[in-house]
Amino acid sequence: MDIQKIRFLREKLRLVERQMNDPFSRDAGCCGLTLAQCHTLLEVGYKKEVSLVDLALSFGLDTSTLSRMIQGLVVLGVVRRLTSEKDRRYVAISLTDQGRKLFDQIEARFNTYFAQVLELIPSEKQDAVVECIGLFSDAVRRNSESARCCEVGSDSDEKGRPAR
Repeated sequence: MDIQKIRFLREKLRLVERQMNDPFSRDAGCCGLTLAQCHTLLEVGYKKEVSLVDLALSFGLDTSTLSRMIQGLVVLGVVRRLTSEKDRRYVAISLTDQGRKLFDQIEARFNTYFAQVLELIPSEKQDAVVECIGLFSDAVRRNSESARCCEVGSDSDEKGRPAR
């Protein structure tokens, strides 16, 4: 593949990341949450109720790390954790009423932000941009599921997977 195309893509993605982090951090911060807490609250809000294990998997974190994050949100009164009576290892996470209000507030802010961004793109290209970002996101996810960056060498195949 063309190295210039790869470098261009990487540069643009770094710029997008930096430019998006500021308004998201500012918006999440004004609601009293860190950006990580905001992402967690949104994920719980989208799923309505989710197990701690499934939530940790969706973020690629171990459950102990996520459990500490959830505890901070419990203390803030925006999420609740409910341990199953049948299986003490199963912990369900859901939003409180206060958490639902905060979720709705953050969703509205982010929807407005992205609507403003899309309005800066010619209307006939907006659908293509959304589609391409979806395709790119899916490709990154698929590659991340199979990538093992530290295993390249004599014990791996040409795609970096362990040799059998």
